Amino acid sequence: MFHVEQSDQSFNFLDHFMHGAHKLGLSFSEEVLGKFGLYYDQLCRWDRSVNLTGLRTERDRTVLLFVDSLAGYLALSDHTSGKIVDIGTGGGFPGIPLKLVLSTLDVVLMEPRSNKTAFLHNIIGKLELQKISVVQRRLEDFNSVGDEEKCDVALCKGVNMDHILPCLDRILKKNGKLVVFRSKNIDNRSRLTGMEVFDEISYELPFGYGSRVLSILKYKP
Repeated sequence: MFHVEQSDQSFNFLDHFMHGAHKLGLSFSEEVLGKFGLYYDQLCRWDRSVNLTGLRTERDRTVLLFVDSLAGYLALSDHTSGKIVDIGTGGGFPGIPLKLVLSTLDVVLMEPRSNKTAFLHNIIGKLELQKISVVQRRLEDFNSVGDEEKCDVALCKGVNMDHILPCLDRILKKNGKLVVFRSKNIDNRSRLTGMEVFDEISYELPFGYGSRVLSILKYKP
């Protein structure tokens, strides 16, 4: 879909971001909004020299990264505590936006590329976030950890679900759930080796970016 972008001088990140957040039923304190603004500014600055996002316009970054990440709250609103892992987080999406919304969560950002993990360490420091860590590794190369170290929720946005399903038990608890950000519902459920669809939540992105789905998977009994 083609989007006509405003000029740099006229684009206001927080106006667009808050519009998208309100459509999802979310609102934030001035402190949290300030942190989102700082995050956005740093992302744009780094993106000019390090390809963090692959997105060209400010509106694309705002909607497809920040607002779309917020939609994960629809699947996590009952998780005010616990541990989540964001697999293939890239520039921190959706893990960091969800950490800013649900500050009590313990978040693990998994990203194999060193240029992106450098940004993650930088932005975590600037945002003064606690209980958040970075693992520079692919899930496929990750050694299984004990049950006490495994996560309650795994997030998958912009990563091929088929690549992570065979390795997911290395880091996700047996009673945990996988939240996949998708453009449409899962139609071929036979590919979900060892897992089943627990729920699917539809939502609409603002500014004509279309509909999206959160597919929530759990291990089969």
